[in-house]
Amino acid sequence: MSDSKVFLGCIPNHVDEEALKEECEKQGTIKEFFYMPDKVGTDRGWAFVTYEDETEAAVAVAMFNGQQIFPGSARPLHCKFANEKITKIEGTVFEAPTKAVTPWQEFTTPEGKPYYFNSVTKETRWEKPAELGGGAQAAGLVGSGAFSSAAGPLAIAAAAAAGGSVGPMGANIFVFHIPINWTDEDFNAHFSPFGGIVSAKIHVDPVSKASKGFGFVSYASPTAATMAIKGMNGFDTKQGKFLKVTIKKGEEQYNPDAVAAQNVPVAGGVGGPGGASTIVGVQPTVALGPGVSQQALADAAQKGKMLKPGDMLPPLALQA
Repeated sequence: MSDSKVFLGCIPNHVDEEALKEECEKQGTIKEFFYMPDKVGTDRGWAFVTYEDETEAAVAVAMFNGQQIFPGSARPLHCKFANEKITKIEGTVFEAPTKAVTPWQEFTTPEGKPYYFNSVTKETRWEKPAELGGGAQAAGLVGSGAFSSAAGPLAIAAAAAAGGSVGPMGANIFVFHIPINWTDEDFNAHFSPFGGIVSAKIHVDPVSKASKGFGFVSYASPTAATMAIKGMNGFDTKQGKFLKVTIKKGEEQYNPDAVAAQNVPVAGGVGGPGGASTIVGVQPTVALGPGVSQQALADAAQKGKMLKPGDMLPPLALQA
């Protein structure tokens, strides 16, 4: 069985095929798709999704597994490679759900007043719905047109803010061809010069804990993500690998500068179409030792300059 096929479970009953496929397409090109929705009012829906290659499938596993992607989920999604054996039922579609599944979510206005948003019907109301423990009769937000029109976006923004350790849209990048001996600390050290990092993780096999050779970096701003792509796309790891750094799929419209940066031809055959070009970026950071200035690296990426070892000051202990 191909490693490009993944299994996705614990899908809430209110998620239809179109919504699920749209979410899966954010991680790569889908070749085959089969969805068996939940039919008993819980979150026991499941799907098989075959991507174009193993890398896209691995990205999907990393982005979906353990995450509550869909509003109203009672528990996180369970996502794994289709040929990966299940070693326990906890957290999988085979475990009975312990919470009710509902598309209703509670949010709070800037003044601290709670309100409720239905992600399926897009209805917004002040009264707590029965599914969340409120009264059976619940009126919508009548007579408050301005708030009603803004409730959907407010709910979406609040849901995004609660989504976990990811940066704003356009500030999240994928990194491929990572040497298998790099640790999360190595990974963080290479990408921290370009801006504040929300999270930086190398994806590992859930059983063996071996590196999958790719990772994710979330910055606090899209500008930092753009600088990281400029500085690290085509980066020579000195281990026969050149990093490939791209903006997260689905976020291209939020950071067109990053898209332009990732399409610049660079070393190792990564980057966009075109012939040989002056490589934009920086040479190895951690490998160059303590004489590397983080500010110098950031300035080099910002100006499109190649920073070479000879351009750097030696460590303070070696200066005259």
